[in-house]
Amino acid sequence: MSLADLLPTFVTLLGNAFLMGSPERELSDLARRYGGTRESYREESPQHSLCLPAFAIARTPLTNALYAAYVVNSGALPPLHWRGLQPPSAISDHPVVNVSWQEALACCAWLATIADCRLQIADEAGQIALLHLQSAIRLPTEAEWEYAARGVDGRSFPWGEALDPALANTRASSLAATTPVGSYPAGASPCGALDMAGTVWEWTASLERPYPYDPHDGREELAAPGRRILRGGCYANPQGFARCACRFRLPPTTRNEFIGFRLAVSLVSG
Repeated sequence: MSLADLLPTFVTLLGNAFLMGSPERELSDLARRYGGTRESYREESPQHSLCLPAFAIARTPLTNALYAAYVVNSGALPPLHWRGLQPPSAISDHPVVNVSWQEALACCAWLATIADCRLQIADEAGQIALLHLQSAIRLPTEAEWEYAARGVDGRSFPWGEALDPALANTRASSLAATTPVGSYPAGASPCGALDMAGTVWEWTASLERPYPYDPHDGREELAAPGRRILRGGCYANPQGFARCACRFRLPPTTRNEFIGFRLAVSLVSG
C-alpha cells in the first residue's frame, strides 16, 4: 500500500465565525451534569466568537498504518507497545497512540517532505479533489480543532446537544480500547470530521493559555516551553470529556495509550 493510500481525506473549513468555549452562565450546570465543581470548567470560559483563516483538517485521526510508514522510512522510534517497527495487524487501522507531542510534530514534518504527498480534500459539498502540498502538514491549533468539532453554532458534541453513547467511543461504550478510525459515522461533526469525540485524546499545536483565544499571544509558538492542549476525550473517559469545549493539557513529552493526533494544513484563499 502506498503512502497516498494511507493518508486520510481532509475536510475544508472556511473563515466563518464560530463560538469557542463555554458560557460562564453554564459552568454550574456543567458541574451538575458531568461532575466536578464550577471552577473545574473555568478554563473553558468565557465563550467568545472567533474567525480563523481557511484550513483543512484530517477527517480521522492518524492511523497506526500511516505512522508505521513514517517510522520505517524516517528511522523514528515506534510506539513501545508495538514491540517492533510495525503495529499488530489487528490495530493497523486504529488511531496511533503512545506518541508524544514532539513525536507528532516530527511525523507532520516528515509527511511535509514527501514529494508525492497529495492530500485528498473534500469541499463543503463533499466533492473530493487532489491538492499538491504547498504548505506544511501540521497539528491543528486548539481553535481549529474546536471549530472542526462543533461548527458555528456552539453545540456541545459534534452531533448536537444530547448525550448518545452510540455515537462515540467513550467509557459508556464499554469497549475499553480504541476502535478503527471512522467507526462512528453518525457521530460526525458539521464539517464531516469523524472521531472528534472519544476514542483518543488528540494533541493540538497550542500551549495552555486562558481564554479568550488569541493566536498572537505566543500560544502557537512551537519552540515555547509549557504544557500543550489536547482535545476530544478518549475511550476510558466519561462522555463529558468528549464535549467539543473540553480542554486538557499535558507536558509535550507525555506518551500513553490514550493519546493520538490528527493532521491539518493551511489553505490559501482562492
